[in-house]
Amino acid sequence: MKYVFPEYKENVVLGNGKLRLNPMSYQVIYEGKEIDLTPREFEVLYLLALKPNWVMPKTNIYHSVWGIHYHDDQIPYRTVEYVIWKIRKKMGYDIIETLVNVGYRLKKL
Repeated sequence: MKYVFPEYKENVVLGNGKLRLNPMSYQVIYEGKEIDLTPREFEVLYLLALKPNWVMPKTNIYHSVWGIHYHDDQIPYRTVEYVIWKIRKKMGYDIIETLVNVGYRLKKL
């Protein structure tokens, strides 16, 4: 198997620097503090931060982050919910908004 360097991804800075994400080092700075996230937690947060005003359905989050293709009725939604819960636990429960029966979006910073 040939090693392929991952594509370069841009840093995300929101709220005049209140939230900073560096996808090349998986570093998160929130309100001036470094937050230690797992790679999956970082990828979910990064996905939401790329489109901060968009609501992302769980299926879109799952397919984008895990890259596994299941039929809609087989996607383990609890996986997405659990990762969102872990991010909230580390960064504050109001960082990600839940829109019931729709999906998630990053709060306005």
